[in-house]
Amino acid sequence: MRYLIFFILILGVSNLKAQHLNNYKYVIVPEKFEFSKEENQYQLNALAKFLFEKEGFETLMKKDSRPEDLKNDACRGLSLNVENNSGLFSTKFVINLEDCQGNIVFSSKEGYSREKDYKTAWHEAFRDAFESVEELGYSYDGDASVASKPQSDEKEEPEAIEEPEVAKSTPENQQQPSESRGGEVNVSEEAVGGPVALDFEKDGSSYSLEATEKGYQLLHKGSSEPLAVLIKSQNGNSFIYNSLTRQGMAYFTKNGDLVVEHYDAQQGETIKNIYRVKE
Repeated sequence: MRYLIFFILILGVSNLKAQHLNNYKYVIVPEKFEFSKEENQYQLNALAKFLFEKEGFETLMKKDSRPEDLKNDACRGLSLNVENNSGLFSTKFVINLEDCQGNIVFSSKEGYSREKDYKTAWHEAFRDAFESVEELGYSYDGDASVASKPQSDEKEEPEAIEEPEVAKSTPENQQQPSESRGGEVNVSEEAVGGPVALDFEKDGSSYSLEATEKGYQLLHKGSSEPLAVLIKSQNGNSFIYNSLTRQGMAYFTKNGDLVVEHYDAQQGETIKNIYRVKE
């Protein structure tokens, strides 16, 4: 009986954590963690951004410009910090999320790796710690109030509904398309809101799509690890495309092909990749 009570208590604590995080819309990822020697070392920051977006959070890098609703209310966002408890022969990370007042509102289990290669070890330890986030089943509740939000006598203006934008800074410090930078992603007038098939091919390789609550995830055929996530935009005919190395827009043509466009700052032009329906 006492084991049942213990299990119920643990389950209740997990539900409370999940409900509390549901109050927050954004996760702000630093370009460099305190223990890192350089920005996005071993692509750990890019991995963090990717995984949080995969779970449904809207993420942005610390240097990015803030969306209007976050400018007006900083308490909509959580700041990501990673605690490094590594030893001589193991890598150990704890994921912490802090509110607008600097309070830790969520701490993960300690992620662990014994890999010798630093990049492999950092990624493995972070993914292990991130399982605590996955278990929460996050889903943003826009009507809920954030407990840490300071009280104010000022009336809040109604929040404007805006089209989701691709973050201006990416894991590889690539610039995203805009008129001022000379590049622009244009969604085809033939774009449709969903795929007509789930199997694709590109450059001799096979790919597949899996549906998620937010849109789709793109995988190499036969792999369980997604290459990218496609988050459906408000217009219904396009998607925010986000992978470890780039961000852009994606859409499906009427014949079912998946088109991904992103702006390449080095080439100074928009790059288009087409995943064709596999016959």
